[in-house]
Amino acid sequence: MRWLRSLSLKGAIVLGMALGIFLPVLAVGPVLALDSYQREIDARITTLLKQYGTMLAQSMSTPIWHVDLPAAESFVNSLMSNPDVIRVRVEDAALGPFIVVEKPVPPGGTLVQEVRPVLRDGATIGRVTIDMTTHYVQEQFLGKLVTAAVALVLQVLISFGLLFLLFEHRLMRPLRQLLGDAKRLASGELTEPVAVIRHDEMGTLAQGLDTMRENLNEQISHVRDLNATLEQRVSERTQSLNTANQELVSAMAALKNAHDEIQRSERLAALGALVAGVAHELNTPIGNCVTVASTLQDISKQFAKASTAGLTRSALASFVDNTRHASELLNRNLGVAVDLIRSFKQVAVDRTHAQRREFQLDAMVAETLLILSPSFKRSLHQIQVDVPTGISMTSYPGQLGQILTNLINNAVLHGFAGDKQGTIHISARQTDDDTVELVVADDGVGVPEANLRRIFDPFFTTRLGQGGSGLGLNIVYNLMKDVLGGTVQVQSTLGRGTRFILLMPRVASEHEGPDDI
Repeated sequence: MRWLRSLSLKGAIVLGMALGIFLPVLAVGPVLALDSYQREIDARITTLLKQYGTMLAQSMSTPIWHVDLPAAESFVNSLMSNPDVIRVRVEDAALGPFIVVEKPVPPGGTLVQEVRPVLRDGATIGRVTIDMTTHYVQEQFLGKLVTAAVALVLQVLISFGLLFLLFEHRLMRPLRQLLGDAKRLASGELTEPVAVIRHDEMGTLAQGLDTMRENLNEQISHVRDLNATLEQRVSERTQSLNTANQELVSAMAALKNAHDEIQRSERLAALGALVAGVAHELNTPIGNCVTVASTLQDISKQFAKASTAGLTRSALASFVDNTRHASELLNRNLGVAVDLIRSFKQVAVDRTHAQRREFQLDAMVAETLLILSPSFKRSLHQIQVDVPTGISMTSYPGQLGQILTNLINNAVLHGFAGDKQGTIHISARQTDDDTVELVVADDGVGVPEANLRRIFDPFFTTRLGQGGSGLGLNIVYNLMKDVLGGTVQVQSTLGRGTRFILLMPRVASEHEGPDDI
């Protein structure tokens, strides 16, 4: 049925008109013809045959009774004068066939037979049989049917032609003109008006099309006027946007510089705190060394005086014993100082330079905690470490130590408010050959759920003016993501503490890392 969809309006209407005229004729015509034929058969054959049978049965009673053959032939011949009568047979009940008259049976048609008894005084004395053919009735009916069909076809063709002419003149011609006007309007020719040639629906459509032409012409003129000023507006807006964009770029650059400078200051402050802590921690072993050296000097002076007066065996033994004991104290305290300085030197180098090297995770954690130990000696907090040996990493230990330091300081500052005693638990495990997990957890006050989404934002802090800068966790996030190539997640429940889960590659990608301090 695709060809129906592709028909033009004219083709569809012509097809509809043809089907509307011819289909009723084709549907009703055979029914009417059959009914007319049946009525013709009834009038000329069926009814007449019954009449002939009745008359013949009544007329043959006397000839059969008196055996009057001429009288019977006279009546039978009068019936045979009808061309539709093919055969007449009269039989005597006692003697058999009385008279039989017949014609050749014409080809085609149907034989219709009527049989009647011949009665006399209520008794059957014989039988008459009449055969009639429908051949001539069919011929005559066919001739009439052909004539009627020709007349009907002519009538239908004339009607169809008149309707087609009316359709072409009243519909298609105006439509073609309107289509041409529509194409002209579509091409932009709006100056010539649409001609209104009639005052019917087509005229109304043409008038509407012309009204649309006028409106389009006005709108296009208005658009031209707007376009005339639009370029100037666009130029002005573009210049304003360029200026604003340049200001925005400058502001973003200044903001980035300020952010980098604040992070640098934060790292310097952290390093300064490490220096102060190590210097404070060095006071004890160095002070002990000074005391031992002073005592050793006094012992030496006393030994010199004793040597002048006369050295005794007991004085020599006492001097040697005191000297050996002082040397042990000096070595022990100087060893503590050397360990502190060596650890601080390694941490300071790692944190001030983005140096990628191989290290053991447990040793790095121990060095970081050793540097932080002065801050926890007089506090109520405890640090528990569960980092197994054997986790070898090739990464940036300075930046990882900075992350660990910031997380510990964050727990102390925010997790253990006031004089609350708390525990910080540091654990690590190697999840697979390429990934290491480091967890820093505390049992402090926890973080409200509303703050978890902003906890890594720069300058976000809940203790502004109370030691919080809002950059500690932001530095953790940036170092973990940009330098170590890992991720950091936070889990917290109010009143039950906070967990920071660090997932990082065991072998970090080699890059420049953060700027040197």
